[in-house]
Formats: sequence, structure tokens, C-alpha cells
Amino acid sequence: MREIRELFTLAVDDRRLQAYRRKKWQRSAEFHGWLQQDALTALDMDQALALYRASGGRNTAQFKTNSIEEVRDSLDFLLYDNIKLEGRFDECAAPEGAYRLAGAGKEFPSYLLCLSNPGLFAVWNANAERLLRRAGLLPVTMKRGPMGIRYLDLLEALNQVRARSGRRDFREIDELAYQAAKTKSPQGKAHDLA
Repeated sequence: MREIRELFTLAVDDRRLQAYRRKKWQRSAEFHGWLQQDALTALDMDQALALYRASGGRNTAQFKTNSIEEVRDSLDFLLYDNIKLEGRFDECAAPEGAYRLAGAGKEFPSYLLCLSNPGLFAVWNANAERLLRRAGLLPVTMKRGPMGIRYLDLLEALNQVRARSGRRDFREIDELAYQAAKTKSPQGKAHDLA
């Protein structure tokens, strides 16, 4: 139980965490402005690359093969289309998705969703999965099924972490996940939150 409490406590003075926060979340307000529907038509490739890098994207050369029109269309579809979230996410994150961008996986669309509404949407990356595994909350569906449904399952599990940790939004949950990935569990196994 003590390890779970520590897992859900943010070490605000940790230098690695501060550097991570600067890279990922410091420009949240600016990025949020770029993602407004009326601003998307003016989004340029430098801005798209800034979003991609902040999301943790590492394959910049491949991402640059997308035209700015493809990037704008993908972001508009993800953030503003009328179909259900799981369908939008699937089309933007699944390998065969019609709106998937070259060089981007599940991290990029989930980061964009979190930027657009950090109180509602979480980032899906390896750190989030590790945090859930260590907390004993990783959904069994995380390795199979449509990406959009898996994202909803991840959101539900991370919302439990949010409620139990007292964190105000999913940016802080992303920071908890980063921090948890940098520390090892004493026995190397998951612990129950009950």
C-alpha cells in the first residue's frame, strides 16, 4: 500500500520531472490555441512539428513526409468530427486508419486530445501503461481490439488513478506516469489499490 501511495505522489522538485514538464506541457496554452478549429486552417508545419515533438514523437523525418493539409485534416477530424471518440481515435491511431499520420502512433492523437481538454482526455504512452500495470489497473484489453476502444479502456483506468491520487487533470497523470517509469517497484510486481 505504501508503494501505491508513493506511486501517486508527484515529486515536484525532481529535476527530471521538471525538464519533462517543460518539454511536454509548458506550452500547453499556446498549443491549445493552435488546436482551435478556426486556427487549424493556419497551422503550419513548424507548429505541427512542435506539437509532434512535444508529444514524444521521435520519427521527425517520417512525420515531415505528411503534407500540412494532411496534418490539418487529421487534427480537425480527431478534435472536431461528429463521430464517437473511439471511432475518431481509431482512424487517427490505428495502422490502417484513414487519418493516421506518417511517423505518429497512439501517443500523438492522445496528446492532442489531452491538450484540447486535459480534464477529459489522457495521454496514452508506454509510461501510462507502466503506471497502470504497477497500480494493478492495466485493462486486459490493452493489447487487442480496436485502438479506439482500447483508448476508452485506458481513459477509464487512468481516471481511477486520477481520482485516487487527487490530481486535477490528465497532464498531472502523465507526469505521474513519467515519474513512475523512472522508479522501480521494490518487488517488480503490481500492487492492488484496494
